[in-house]
Amino acid sequence: MRRVLFSMSLLLLSVEIAANTLRLADPAFLATIRDDEPTLPRGMTAFEQSVWRVPDLSRMPFAPPSGVVDTPSEFERNAGLMIRWGSQNALLTSMAVAITTGEPNFTLYVVVSAGLQASAQSTLTGAGANMAQVQFVVANSNSVWIRDYGPRFIDDNGRRAIVDHIYNRPRPLDDAIPGVFATILGETRYELPLSHGGGNFHLFDDSSAYMTSLIVNENPGSTAQSVRDAFLAYQGLNLTITDPMPASFDSTQHIDMWMLPADDGRVIVNEYPNTGGVYATPRQVTEAVATQLSNAGKTVLRLGGFSVSGVHYTYANAVILNSTVLACQFNGYPNENQNAIAVFQQAFPTRAIVPIDCSGIISLAGAIHCIVMHVPAVLLRNSFES
Repeated sequence: MRRVLFSMSLLLLSVEIAANTLRLADPAFLATIRDDEPTLPRGMTAFEQSVWRVPDLSRMPFAPPSGVVDTPSEFERNAGLMIRWGSQNALLTSMAVAITTGEPNFTLYVVVSAGLQASAQSTLTGAGANMAQVQFVVANSNSVWIRDYGPRFIDDNGRRAIVDHIYNRPRPLDDAIPGVFATILGETRYELPLSHGGGNFHLFDDSSAYMTSLIVNENPGSTAQSVRDAFLAYQGLNLTITDPMPASFDSTQHIDMWMLPADDGRVIVNEYPNTGGVYATPRQVTEAVATQLSNAGKTVLRLGGFSVSGVHYTYANAVILNSTVLACQFNGYPNENQNAIAVFQQAFPTRAIVPIDCSGIISLAGAIHCIVMHVPAVLLRNSFES
């Protein structure tokens, strides 16, 4: 059992993990990276709000897989991870270096437009990423938030397949990305007849899953029961729908902003101050879910969440990989950062905890979990020991 704490003050740090040497990108190099385009919000722009209409899904066929289906959890064995290049490039680069040098036999899929592929390759190479583990997927897209629109993978009778929902944003290029991956990977794609943002979703390896009631609110033709029935049919999941955060506190109302399942029945749930005011409902929501999870036999670990000047700071929005966990850190909060690392070491005692500076993205109502999508290694699940 190994616990590793990386200092954010070091320019470069190495530690042996499996057969690879995990390295961090030089902050001086990261400071030279520029975005190719502005970051679209995780919510909607004013223009998008003016044109958005709830899609009519009544004519979409209900056509789930016909056999035994299951959805791998993020903490099980993964074959790769998806990111989208164009905005938040420095943050993506810092993640890419750690991922491709610390995760053997692992593919980092980089969605990139044809015009940006050369600069993306040059940047990642210059930062020290292992380019042998990078696969560029040339496709046009709208935004960096690939968790919300990317393909969700399932185990379809022992073969990996894709479940694709309607992206709950008027971003058609993003909404088409799951189809792009279905073609590239040669995998079956099932169309889930629900409007959804993928960050409002977490699951465990016992086929239990959790979402906030945003999923019902964004599908006015559906009931809570019909949503649960859909996720059971398409993904083999027993879905619990929780209360959401107030949109004034966390505009996404996504569960990945305050909860993170871990292996061996552990789960991280944010804990908010018992001071009333802005924290009253967030505390009520998270205390109720923490109790519910504990009653379900989970080991619940608490991690402080807080709001400053209308920005929801959360450490639960992390990325779990095979050997490592990428964990948010925020400038100006050393005590909170240190406590977060300690909790992550409890939650993931056999993985290295890698700090990633999320100071520049958190004000956009998202962090690193929001800008990746896991690609599970379905055929290897039973042989993986975390």
